[in-house]
Amino acid sequence: MRILHTGDLHFASPARAFSPRAARAREERGLAAFEQLLATAAREGAELLLLAGDCFDSPTPDADTVRRFYRALAACGMPAVIAPGNHDYYRAGGFWDAITPPENVYLFRESTLSYFDFPSLNLTVYGYAFTAEHMDAPALPRASELVGARTGVLLAHADLLSPLSPYAPLSAGALATSGLAYAALGHIHKPPEPRLCGKTLAAYCGFFAGRGFDETGAGGALLVEIEGETVRQTRLLSTADRFEICTVDCTGSRSAVEVRARVADALKAKQYPIETALRVMLTGSVGLACHPDTATLETLGAQYALFEVADATLPIFDAAYLEKDPTLYGAFYRALLPRLQSADEQTRTVAAAALRLGLSALSGKEV
Repeated sequence: MRILHTGDLHFASPARAFSPRAARAREERGLAAFEQLLATAAREGAELLLLAGDCFDSPTPDADTVRRFYRALAACGMPAVIAPGNHDYYRAGGFWDAITPPENVYLFRESTLSYFDFPSLNLTVYGYAFTAEHMDAPALPRASELVGARTGVLLAHADLLSPLSPYAPLSAGALATSGLAYAALGHIHKPPEPRLCGKTLAAYCGFFAGRGFDETGAGGALLVEIEGETVRQTRLLSTADRFEICTVDCTGSRSAVEVRARVADALKAKQYPIETALRVMLTGSVGLACHPDTATLETLGAQYALFEVADATLPIFDAAYLEKDPTLYGAFYRALLPRLQSADEQTRTVAAAALRLGLSALSGKEV
């Protein structure tokens, strides 16, 4: 049995960092990437699709996006089971009911645990729906309560990491006594390693496409293979647009021109696709006269979907020069000098850190 486990798609996200036109184009490419993922899974022999919630970013997505999503599910050629999450929670008469889903789509609509049985697959999918933004997880079945002798799988938008979470906190102990083979989870965008709870392997699919610089690189989904009591996973990468952070070491640069040259070289070497949302992070120690102009540097990335520069460089200070410097730089250094020369190691360490931060602040940098 092979299953495609995905979720946290967050379609119809507002994408406020982009212009309306760019946001629409980004959404279109995301939907196309989802269709490509389903096609790849079908070629790999997937027989069932599990969507672990937050398929949409809100409980009021636009109808066109919902229709496109349903068309993709209808075309995938396998049963698709959906467990709505805290972003796209189910409510009677809401968007989940406004458009009739395809015949191969099975939707959990209650906050209590229920199941869909697939005798031809020898599989039963247990799950529930968020019916509000917050909820407690319902009780899980025990092994003796599972349907027949079929393999049992849990599909849930849940928090296995925090027992105090308002987002359906899930107990590892309850999973361990459930007799389920696999728990297909959604909600945690940066997934931890799969966790074995008794004989139940619990795993998060992770984000499908990053929505900010806290979700960099390729998103994806899991192709899960269940053979008896053995559960194996393969990660399938998404082709959706990415957020990326490019770190450029500017150590030794003595002018903004040198920094600009290093950034240009880094971008040329990386060859990011133009659809990338890119942040360049400047690091390293630079000369006191070197003041990277982030506004000017941002012109280097005009071709990208989003481009910004963050300056985290620190100035190199020359003690002999600063001791005689008549500016605020020198005054600040001389005020700290007794502590920098202290016999106490901790005092010297703190003073050195204060000097670096103070010189950065006087240079106009955020600290």
